Parts: sequence; C-alpha cells; structure tokens
Amino acid sequence: MDMEGLKINIMLDGVCYKKERRGTNMKIQKGGYGYINSRKKKALTGVILMVAAGLAVFITGLLLNKMSNRNIFSVIAVLFVLPGAKYLVRFIITFPYHSADRETYNRIKGHTDGKMQLYADMLVTSSEKIMFLDFIAVGNKYVIALASSKNQEIQYIKKYLSDGVHNWGDGYKVKVLDNEKNFLREIDNIKIQETDEEEEINVKSYLTSLVV
Repeated sequence: MDMEGLKINIMLDGVCYKKERRGTNMKIQKGGYGYINSRKKKALTGVILMVAAGLAVFITGLLLNKMSNRNIFSVIAVLFVLPGAKYLVRFIITFPYHSADRETYNRIKGHTDGKMQLYADMLVTSSEKIMFLDFIAVGNKYVIALASSKNQEIQYIKKYLSDGVHNWGDGYKVKVLDNEKNFLREIDNIKIQETDEEEEINVKSYLTSLVV
C-alpha cells in the first residue's frame, strides 16, 4: 500500500496539527496554541517573497530590454503586488499581538481539562473593531473568554460574541474577563452538565470561524 502523501491528524497539547508523511510540515489550526505567532511569521514571509519575486522579474525585464520598463516582465511584476498587499495587511493586523507563553497555556489548560475545550490566540474582527482574545474556554453551555490586552471594550466583545453564539447554542452563557485570575475562577466554577453535542460543535465552529 502506497503511504506517501498520507495525512495524519494528531493532537499535541490539545492543539490540532496536520502532518504529512512526505515531510515534517506542521500547520497550527485556528484556535491552536501559537497560532497568532505562526500567522504573523507566515505573513511577513509572504511579504518578503512577493516583493523579492516582483523585483526579480522587473529587473530581469530591464536587463533583457536595454533598461526599458516597457515589456511583459513589468506587467508580470505588477501581478505580485496584490498578493503582497494581502500579506502586508495580514501582518499589520497581527503585529501588535502575540501568543501567551507555554507556561501560562499549560496552567490554564490544567483548569479546563475534562470539562471544557480550550482555544488560544483568537484574533477576531468586526466591522468596527479588532479584538484579541488570549483564550476562550467552551463547554457545559458556557463560553468564557480572556481578553487581557489593554484598551479593549469588554462589554462590546461580550455582546459581539453573545449575539453570534446564541444563534448556534440555546442557553449558552458568554463571559469575557480582562485578567487571568477571574478567568480561571469562572472556569473552576463551571459544573459539568448534559449538553447537546451537535449544538456545542456548532458553537465551537462558529467561534473558530471568526478568527482571522
């Protein structure tokens, strides 16, 4: 049986990765620990590659056409501008934010294990604001978020999340805290209860769909 190219889903520290047998490329999914740092690096790499490729094509055109920019190479070089701009916008949006340290992640995960799913690095945008949620814990009809970055409107974030969550989960309570101590206290107070599995999956899917 040819196993080359076979994709295997694995779980490491509660984070979903995809690994291909033909290489060691690991992709952090939305909501996975380290996602924002990975996203930022990829965006910066994309900008550099697009600029370098565009310049290389443009300069090649100049050298082949006696330093005249009126050639097909100039047209091709311009085509690198759009993807380069997309990478640049992505980098600008993610630049101010960073993943929590591993110790913090492990400490919080210790409180959620067995009763809630923990998501990290949730950078969410609305038509009005950019919101960064360090962590979101979902389970037992609760959505509890930690937004520790300064100058964020907690009530706005709570309303924004609540409006969407209530479309997918009946009776779900949404709480947004601005410090880790209160965040962990809320998680510790959650009691395990019977929930609709499909409904909870829909709530989780909705939340990860918000991440840019």
